[in-house]
Amino acid sequence: FFFFFFFFFFLELKKISTRVKTLNLMMKTPMLLLAFYLLQLSIIEAKSAGGPVTCGSVVKIVHKETGNNLHSHAIAWGSGSGQQSVTTTGVNSDRGSLWIVKEATTASNVCEVGKPVECGTVLRLEHALTGKNLHSHLFRAAISGNQEVSGFGEGGVGDTGDNWKIICETPGASHWERNKPVSFVHADTGKYLSSSSTFKFTHQNCGGQCPILDQTEVSSSPRSDARSKWQTGQGVYFPPIKSGNKNDPSVDDDEL
Repeated sequence: FFFFFFFFFFLELKKISTRVKTLNLMMKTPMLLLAFYLLQLSIIEAKSAGGPVTCGSVVKIVHKETGNNLHSHAIAWGSGSGQQSVTTTGVNSDRGSLWIVKEATTASNVCEVGKPVECGTVLRLEHALTGKNLHSHLFRAAISGNQEVSGFGEGGVGDTGDNWKIICETPGASHWERNKPVSFVHADTGKYLSSSSTFKFTHQNCGGQCPILDQTEVSSSPRSDARSKWQTGQGVYFPPIKSGNKNDPSVDDDEL
């Protein structure tokens, strides 16, 4: 968890400071800000088993069928769009598997840090390491022939192809819950974010110097099936902000 903390601290410090009013004073006192993050981290560690996924959190997205992490890197697809490739990997220590939960490209307001994500929300996942958004479009995927998935945009600024609708697969769920299955439906095309060990990159389909050897292709599929189910894994989860609704299951009674 400390790896995630320090990575997130340096990557998102300025962005969060402009979005969370309570941090304005802390920005003038670095040690106080560091203490604030450590306090949040202690709460996150204690509650990592459950609770809602919240805006601003930096998380791993795990493919349920294979157990691999949704992944990207500064390696372009050799076919199709030529944009940054998106795959899954079984290497748990890779920094390229961290994604920031953010509002949709078309959203009129910034999603407040700590706001629980409701089922059915259209959102954006920004790749923490490169600033590219999880994206899809009508290009053909290299192996499966499905719709290509890529990393797109600069510093999180992209287009409507970056928007994904969260479909909660747990009956009765009102919010995207940690470690619970969800599907990501591409808002522009209605296709499901999908992966499968069947579509693994090998020397045969990727070449002798393949930079993504043994990783699996991620694509957008027309089918909702076992291949399109995902859940959150390790990450830095912001505690949910209080909505004031006592019947809201996302409301956390603990005080910072």
